[in-house]
Amino acid sequence: MVGECCLMFAQNGQEISRERVALWLGRVQEEAVDAVGEPNDALQLAIERLKGR
Repeated sequence: MVGECCLMFAQNGQEISRERVALWLGRVQEEAVDAVGEPNDALQLAIERLKGR
């Protein structure tokens, strides 16, 4: 998922940063919670690591 975010930004000529990828993964996490009713553990771990936690 992180790689997909980076590719999307790169294809659009946009800047890639840890904060930006964490923000997008957070949005995906919200959609996962809406769809499944609980957060995705792998997404949560990636978000926390990108934010330096």
